[in-house]
Amino acid sequence: MKLKNILTLIIITCSSQIFAQSDTVLQLSVSEAQEYAMENNIEIINKEFDIKKAKWKIWETTAIGLPQVNGSVEYQQFPDIPTTLMPNFIAPAVVGTNMQYFGLTPIAPIPESGEMIEMQMGSEYNLNWGVTATQLLFSGEYFVGLQASRIYKELSTQSLEKSVIDLKSTVKQSYYLVLITEQSTNILDASFANIVKIREETEALHKAGLIEKSQLDQIKYTELSLQNQISSMKRQVVFTRRLLKFQLGIDLNDSIVLTENLEQIINTQDFSTYIISDFSAQSNIDYNMVQTQENLTKLDMRRSQSSMLPTVSAFYSYSEKAMRDEFNFADTDENWFPTSVIGVNVQIPIWGSGQRYAQIQQKKIELYKVQNQKSNLEQALTIQYSEAKNKYITAYETNLNNKENIKLTKSIYNDTQIKYKSGVASSLELTQAQNQYLNAEAQYFNSLMNLLNEKNNLDKLTNQ
Repeated sequence: MKLKNILTLIIITCSSQIFAQSDTVLQLSVSEAQEYAMENNIEIINKEFDIKKAKWKIWETTAIGLPQVNGSVEYQQFPDIPTTLMPNFIAPAVVGTNMQYFGLTPIAPIPESGEMIEMQMGSEYNLNWGVTATQLLFSGEYFVGLQASRIYKELSTQSLEKSVIDLKSTVKQSYYLVLITEQSTNILDASFANIVKIREETEALHKAGLIEKSQLDQIKYTELSLQNQISSMKRQVVFTRRLLKFQLGIDLNDSIVLTENLEQIINTQDFSTYIISDFSAQSNIDYNMVQTQENLTKLDMRRSQSSMLPTVSAFYSYSEKAMRDEFNFADTDENWFPTSVIGVNVQIPIWGSGQRYAQIQQKKIELYKVQNQKSNLEQALTIQYSEAKNKYITAYETNLNNKENIKLTKSIYNDTQIKYKSGVASSLELTQAQNQYLNAEAQYFNSLMNLLNEKNNLDKLTNQ
């Protein structure tokens, strides 16, 4: 009885682990895969860090114009107090005073007026502390730099938006590719099962002497070719799934389930939207980023121009100094000597030998280049959209034709199978009909993938 309970416990534990593992399998539609990638893709995460960094850059620039307070402490000890040579004006003055007022005559020779004497001035121990506060009152470069830091944040935001658009497009393409390769594999598997059945029937007919060996060999050749195609396609399925996992930002060994199939995706697509749509370059993220870059370049030129304006700042400084012959700075009876100063500092650029003028001219050239780039990009995007639209319409029409071709080739293949079993058609005709059908299937899925990709390209151009 105890053994039975232990086995029951083990089964329950294993079952719970199995279900727990199944809960970790991601089930994603196309939109859910895109949202998941937005939250877990490393590139997107780094772009979000760039925006946070840009916010701190704004605060860093803003802080330049706010009060700045700095403190300092300085301690000095002179084991040997500096000695200074000074003219000996003291001794003659003392001798002269004694002789004039007290009638005293010196017994030693009176030093000459040019004689130098050694004097030690200062104290062995010195301690000084102070606080300095500064406030920027006016700076053209500061105000322009503050505007530039805010536009830099806008550029970081646009860079994130571009990465999001690119990633959503890439995830969508990979999602489609997984579905198409899996669907192609399923079709090949079904064809392989069918050809195996035909081969088995052909072997029976050959043994009965009703058909030649060459017909059986032709069927075997087709079977081996299909087997190679299936192996290659299955490897492609593994690769495309790993690629999708990488783009989603999940571990390559984790499992994912794609909850949408090709039919659902096709039914939810409005393929007629772009056939009658118009395009504006202003709706494209690349154009918006170049426009923001133009604004940054203008501010950079203004910053160089503002360097020719005066910079005004106010300051206040307070310090106290203690000078001791003994290390007794904690003695409150000893004096500390304070110093304080208030002032305004004005720096006026007067002559820079044309350096600032040369910098301004360089910034103007950079601005012209960005403006030319923006104008060229606007035309290029218009042409690119027109070309993408034409490719999209062609892909749409091709996909419709290939869809009809599948119906025709499948009907031909089915009829040829019936004829083959009746002995009317040869194995070569059957193989040709099957290859024709498989090629039609491959062309259809290629055209379907091309149609979805062309629509995806149009979505990217319009920031969708």
